[in-house]
Amino acid sequence: MSRETIRGWFSAAAVMAMVMLMLGAFGCTTDSGTRNADDPTTRAMADPMQYSPPDDTDISGGGITNFDSKAFHKDMDHVVNP
Repeated sequence: MSRETIRGWFSAAAVMAMVMLMLGAFGCTTDSGTRNADDPTTRAMADPMQYSPPDDTDISGGGITNFDSKAFHKDMDHVVNP
């Protein structure tokens, strides 16, 4: 191979390397915009399976002799129908 051919290959490789560096530099920008809580992306990241526990998280409680049938039915309903 002649020197001109070798120089041509090296200059083409140098141009390709510069193009790749420029593409890499512009492709690594950050998102400076802030997202609010109503943004669908923010909501999806906070709750990916779309499961939020209900606000009324009281559980049936009391002593051993205290049985609250309304709370028991509520607890059973939450177990059977999540």
